[in-house]
Amino acid sequence: MSRVFEALQQLHVRASAEAPMDTDPVGESCQLLPDFGGEIMQLDAVRQFVLSSAPAKRLVARSEPHTLAAEKLRGLAARLRQTRSSRECKRILTASAVRADGKSMMSANLAITFASQGERTLLIDGDLHKPTLHPLLGIDSRRGLTDWTEDPSSITDYLVREQRMPLWVLPAGSPVDQPLAKVQLPATRELIGRLSTWFDWIIIDSPPMVPLADSNVWSTMCDFVLLVVREGVTPKRALLKTLDSIERAKLFAVILNDAVSNESKYYKQYYASDTDRTGNGNSK
Repeated sequence: MSRVFEALQQLHVRASAEAPMDTDPVGESCQLLPDFGGEIMQLDAVRQFVLSSAPAKRLVARSEPHTLAAEKLRGLAARLRQTRSSRECKRILTASAVRADGKSMMSANLAITFASQGERTLLIDGDLHKPTLHPLLGIDSRRGLTDWTEDPSSITDYLVREQRMPLWVLPAGSPVDQPLAKVQLPATRELIGRLSTWFDWIIIDSPPMVPLADSNVWSTMCDFVLLVVREGVTPKRALLKTLDSIERAKLFAVILNDAVSNESKYYKQYYASDTDRTGNGNSK
């Protein structure tokens, strides 16, 4: 039995003694702030980038939309959409216990999934310690959030947009000595509230929760938390510590990355047989 599975089993035991997660409120109601200076009108005029469709980038929501992984992302997006429709909230924090659990890849793929479906989506690189989203997405500059905190003029000066879909990105920004201090600024909280009125979805990619405190601060600005763990890699003790630190009402899902499963084989067989019947790969 893997360390991750044991930890998830313990979470299930603890949860059974509490209120079911499905009946908990997702979070406090979002307070929508007014537009500041007409900046929203400038969103379509920001710098642009082209998202790579190379499989090596592992952006399956873009490069491999017919795979099981992409299908699961669409299923997650549907669940989030259904939940949000009754709560009018949209800010999602993607977190992990430790590094290399795959949270940044999950953040990027989920944002691409929403944008591919025509929803205005903002992806924020909230890992000001070791940002990874700008090279992953093919953005040639990391100028972003930390730079805005030093010169808080128009946030649109620091956003970039994908050319072919309604996906905007706010990179982490230039390196700073105390990243947590930037996250804790009242101006950062106000910014997230303002941006919530501009987009259908905001996804924040945070640093690992062990041993950093940034994710806990980011979570106070978000409505949902998606916790990403990697099968056979995430230490059990770190996972349990992380689960204890997350407000139960905000924990939307624990996503098991790289899980061993036969689902992919069955999924491929289903679509292969469908292709044989139709001769052109269309669904029934």
